[in-house]
Amino acid sequence: MRGDAIQSTRAAELAQYVSLTIAIAGLQFGWSVETGFGTPYLLSLGLRKSLVSLVWLAGPLSGLIMQPLVGILSDKSTSRFGRRRPFIVGSTVCTVLCLCVIGWTRQITGGHEALTIWLAVIAFYFMDFAINCLQASLRALIVDVLPASRQDAGTAWASRMIGVGNVTGYLMGFLDLVHLLPFLGSTHMQVLTTIASTVLGVTVGITCYFTSEMPLVRLPTETDDSLEAFRALFTSLRSLPTVIKRTFRIQLFAWIGWFPFLFYGTTYVADLYVAAHSTDGGSEAETMERGTRAGSLAMFAHALASLASSLILPLFTYSAAVGPPQQQPGSRSTSVLGNIKHVLHGVRMRLAVSLPTMWAMSLVIFSLAMLLTLVTSTVFVASMILAVCGISWAVAMWVPFSMIGETIRGVASLPYESQMHAAPVSGDYVQVSSSDIPMEVIDDHGLDQDADPQPALPSTEMSAGTILGIHNVFIVIPQFITAFASSLIFAVFEHIQGSGKAGGQHAQQIALVMSLGGLSAAVAAYLSWKLRSQS
Repeated sequence: MRGDAIQSTRAAELAQYVSLTIAIAGLQFGWSVETGFGTPYLLSLGLRKSLVSLVWLAGPLSGLIMQPLVGILSDKSTSRFGRRRPFIVGSTVCTVLCLCVIGWTRQITGGHEALTIWLAVIAFYFMDFAINCLQASLRALIVDVLPASRQDAGTAWASRMIGVGNVTGYLMGFLDLVHLLPFLGSTHMQVLTTIASTVLGVTVGITCYFTSEMPLVRLPTETDDSLEAFRALFTSLRSLPTVIKRTFRIQLFAWIGWFPFLFYGTTYVADLYVAAHSTDGGSEAETMERGTRAGSLAMFAHALASLASSLILPLFTYSAAVGPPQQQPGSRSTSVLGNIKHVLHGVRMRLAVSLPTMWAMSLVIFSLAMLLTLVTSTVFVASMILAVCGISWAVAMWVPFSMIGETIRGVASLPYESQMHAAPVSGDYVQVSSSDIPMEVIDDHGLDQDADPQPALPSTEMSAGTILGIHNVFIVIPQFITAFASSLIFAVFEHIQGSGKAGGQHAQQIALVMSLGGLSAAVAAYLSWKLRSQS
């Protein structure tokens, strides 16, 4: 009976993880369309490469504004649909509309080149704002719903869903979608954006329908002072736990490396392909299209490596809330399956490392890979470099969010008296949540009516939306640095060599930008290694 209860609990937890994080897979699918195909698409419209770098300022600009803004507003939202759900639905609708505009830009403008470029750029900007709003809300929802002991598992599942979104997104980019699905559009980008819109809508619908989110109720004594909330966004930095502040610092250096990889990885491989096949015959457009597909294939390998890593690496990592794996009590099982589990647990005990250690090792791998782009001249080696970076990407989408989430929920789970010393009180808001109540007292319809009600506590400055918004500031600031630096580097090369055509010279320029990001990732690896004593 006890075994059946344990199995039932695990099945319920698995279903909750999947339904809670599946929208992130849909979001990542749409994001892969932008990062993987946005640069080649804008170049095909006639935009110069130096100006494409400035277009991607939409990412940090929207992240700098939207994620802190959405974090504050959703933390204090008293909508009857919940704190995060209204923002999730609204941003999803906006993202879908932008995807449709991007796919049919030429048709909307009637083929006018300048107008087509402007409309595409504006659509990418609006989509970045919507995606950042959606991402902030989905990440905060994980922190809201899961207790501290399950934050690591929840964020690991989010990383897996990111892997699924990347794999499907880059696979769709590699396939000849116009031939396979001609009824969805007449161009590759039209079919791709149509599929991305559908996937995003379905996955968000699943998360919103199956995830229970209790509304926040404002007490009569509380007034809605939004200006005070914005002031608290900056003053609360001083009161954040050391682990969170140091995580922010690591992210600052790590993402200087990640942004060149995300926005130029496909183009880097495509340019190497064009350089190697420029004398094969055929039109320049055909060669560039094949090169873009080669870049998509490389990013598909990257996504597969990321998905595999997100499934395997969490088994050999432990969080501060749970601790390292311990010897299991009881005698050794006589069954074959039991012996296999015993052996695997022994391997886990010997190889498991802390979250900061795993983060540091992944950043070392990423740093070395980016430096290797300087001496790479073949499509195969470049593709392998991008694939290996999938290991580091899986960790980047999991470990920092896990550390922040378990720290937030660790404070929120303390007794009221301890919370008063852990973080200053910020408003008389009450939220009734079942996330920290054992599953045994929850029936199919919600909380058991015989269960003792939990005393309502005022929320603190350790609010998930606000802290994740601040966290995103330290992610998007590097993109400003990267966008301006890469634009300057490309402009200098264009002045010296001329705009030219895609090929080996362009690949060398991108490799220079990516290698500089690799140096920054090495600094992040060092800081993450030092963080081990703080976790």
